Amino acid sequence: MGGQESDNPIRRIVDVLRRITLTVQIAPFVCGAIYISIFIAYMFASEETMTMLDTLFYISPLFCATHLLYSRILHLCAWHRTACLVPVFPQVVNFVDYYLVSFSEVQAFVFNATAMAMTAVLLIAAYNVFLK
Repeated sequence: MGGQESDNPIRRIVDVLRRITLTVQIAPFVCGAIYISIFIAYMFASEETMTMLDTLFYISPLFCATHLLYSRILHLCAWHRTACLVPVFPQVVNFVDYYLVSFSEVQAFVFNATAMAMTAVLLIAAYNVFLK
């Protein structure tokens, strides 16, 4: 009986570790799917709707760095680290556009399309890795 009681705390720790690992594995890919839908909405939305979407779904570079740290601690694959970095790409483009060089509308569309394509390929890869 004493052995079973000492196993319970260890089992709980293992269960928590499994759940947190699963959550950390899936979160960047779920965010990526949301990110694609936001980019699509940007093409058709009004200025007010775009502002609302920016407010609701902004992904901070600090959030991305935190997920990269979790990925490294949990020894997750390179695909996961790539998924963590996907939201940073459009922010770098926006930073360059706002502070360094002003992009034309066509260039901005190309950058957004590139980010959507990168995220779509990443989601397909995630499907192949995690669900197949």
